[in-house]
Amino acid sequence: MLTLSGLTQTPYSSWELGIYAGESYYLGEINQTHFQPINFSFGPRLRYNYDQRISLKGLLTIGEISGDDASSNNSFKRDRNFAFTSQLIEGALVGEFNFYPYSVLDGKSRLSTPFIFVGMGYTKHNPKAILNGILLSTQSLQTEGIAYKKNILSVPMGIGYKMRTNRFGFELSWGIRKTNSDYLDDVSTNFIDFSNSNSTGQSSIANTTQYDNVANVKRGDRYNKDWYVFTGLTIFVNLTPEEVCR
Repeated sequence: MLTLSGLTQTPYSSWELGIYAGESYYLGEINQTHFQPINFSFGPRLRYNYDQRISLKGLLTIGEISGDDASSNNSFKRDRNFAFTSQLIEGALVGEFNFYPYSVLDGKSRLSTPFIFVGMGYTKHNPKAILNGILLSTQSLQTEGIAYKKNILSVPMGIGYKMRTNRFGFELSWGIRKTNSDYLDDVSTNFIDFSNSNSTGQSSIANTTQYDNVANVKRGDRYNKDWYVFTGLTIFVNLTPEEVCR
């Protein structure tokens, strides 16, 4: 990004530093409702505005996602009776396109604009379930007998709205992330055969139903990957002084 700004600048090229805070949630086997359940997310932002239309933004976001079958209206999910929580740590780089000319260095540009963005991200997740009042990592227990990865790729994409004052900028955004994993919630394939279970913890968390024998019964949908969302407000401060002759 530093090389890019040094070699390619326009009269409206500028840097902004910001802090984001908002909501995070996920979409998968346990939850398929937007904006529920409510979890907190936050993180710093660094944006390079190439001109009045195009920007490049670096993101570091920490958030929580969770889900609980007990709150579902679906009888299959209530019978599965699984609940989880997971912390997400995401690093991403996204490109933005403004629908209207927008610049903190041009007093004649629009004071606000809608925008869209898309990029690439790298995310660490670690789903956990409660056993006897203790949070245990389901990835290490291999509750479906599969050792999935905690570090995954993601594709952030979304929409937003920018507003500016003389020095500060405000951004409302909704960004969904497509992932290459179906284990954000630790649910993907079938119940394991508990006769081959390697620990009491594995069998206790893997079968949270009221039934004794669910070996190889469908537990999730392996053909649909999980998604997650960060949505909220970012406050930016302009780091580039306005020059008389840009």
